[in-house]
Amino acid sequence: MKHLKTKQFSCFWIAVLSVVFAAIGQTQTKRYTENFKINGDAVIEINTSHTDIEFETWDRNEVAVEAIIEIEGVSKEEAQKYFENWDFEAVGNSSKVSISTKSGFNFRGLNIDTDFVFPQNFKIEIPDIDFEFPEINDIEFAPMVLELSEIPPLPPIPFHSFKSFNFDYEAYKKDGDAYLKKWRKEFNKEFDGEFKKELEEWKKEIEKYKGEREKRKVELKKRLEERKTELAKVKKDRKRHIEEARKKAAEAREKVKEQLKKANVYYFSGDEDKNIKIKKTIKIKMPKSAKLKMDVRHGEVKLAQNLKNIKATLSHTRLLADNIDGEYTDIEASYSPVIVQNWNYGRLKVNFVKEVELKNVKSLKLTSNSSDVYIGTIIDNSIINGSFGKLEVSKIGEGFSSLDVSLENTDARLVLPKTAYSFYCNGANSDIVYPEFLVVKVTDDYSNKLIKGYSKSKNADKSIYINAKYSDIVMQ
Repeated sequence: MKHLKTKQFSCFWIAVLSVVFAAIGQTQTKRYTENFKINGDAVIEINTSHTDIEFETWDRNEVAVEAIIEIEGVSKEEAQKYFENWDFEAVGNSSKVSISTKSGFNFRGLNIDTDFVFPQNFKIEIPDIDFEFPEINDIEFAPMVLELSEIPPLPPIPFHSFKSFNFDYEAYKKDGDAYLKKWRKEFNKEFDGEFKKELEEWKKEIEKYKGEREKRKVELKKRLEERKTELAKVKKDRKRHIEEARKKAAEAREKVKEQLKKANVYYFSGDEDKNIKIKKTIKIKMPKSAKLKMDVRHGEVKLAQNLKNIKATLSHTRLLADNIDGEYTDIEASYSPVIVQNWNYGRLKVNFVKEVELKNVKSLKLTSNSSDVYIGTIIDNSIINGSFGKLEVSKIGEGFSSLDVSLENTDARLVLPKTAYSFYCNGANSDIVYPEFLVVKVTDDYSNKLIKGYSKSKNADKSIYINAKYSDIVMQ
């Protein structure tokens, strides 16, 4: 009988615990909504952390905000405390709407072990890549010339005797060789003695001069070989330093990529070894004409199709967009993948981004630092500045107007169009490969290579300008 009671008691607690665990395992969700009537040109300001942002445009002069927080691993009562401590705020008027969240929760009053380092403190330690490269300019590149003494001057000719040199053509016609023989005898007589002695000394000095010149030529050749060897060594050392810098930058980008592979869901531990999972999302509906300003850290941003003139600062974020447009668009993304289907207009700056993918580019000003950038097609014009990363341009449309590229410590591949345009490429300490269809003149000057020419026509109004330092560029 005692055994039966014990068994019944155990079954009772198993049932109770199952119900408790099932309740705790469920996802608890809370939604907040706000609506604002606005002017068509109102400004929407976003300042969030650890929150996904989704945008949608509509034909209303109204901003609708829906904030969603999902918590898993706590009971309803515990979840309610979390909901109350989420610092979400949406305030505004007809000209401006501000939406913000704090980096985390206010845990005061909640029985949570806050010794856990919450992800908002996440920081990638970027290695120092500012190497002191050996300076090639320290090698003396002044033209080497033969440093020789002056050529020994010819002894002074006794011009006072030149009157004896008068040649009588009439006498020569009359007497022929007899006159010529007589004239030579008198000529040689005038140059006998001291002048002939001086002339012999002069010949000896000339021979000595020739010997000195040959010796100096050998020395010059030796110095040129030494300079060539020194330059090769400096180039080799610089290349090694650059490869090390690129490797460290790539490792840093890879760390960021691995971190961003994870969903924007955050975990921490409370008392009783609970594993708590939290996900926050804000969905915003806004008119197409509204201006958007964003400062987003740790999250994912999905932009609507028709937004223009976006100002955004993104960190540890993922940006997804069908269209980016607007003369005043200015986006800076750090440790944040950027994927855009159509980039129509604006500025983009990326720092330590492993994945930047712009499918179609109409007009772009890009600054890339330690990032890998892929551009599908450049339709009109672009200005690209890059350092310590990779650049790939798969196509430049035949209707393009201009492309200006400045690279340093970058690997680049560009597929050039076969339409008419002028071409200029200046590479310092760089390996450059260009297609055969270009008509160019190449100038090699020690560590610099200058390639100037054109495709199809030298008078074309389109242009491609490339300036590279310590980079590998393949054009095809």
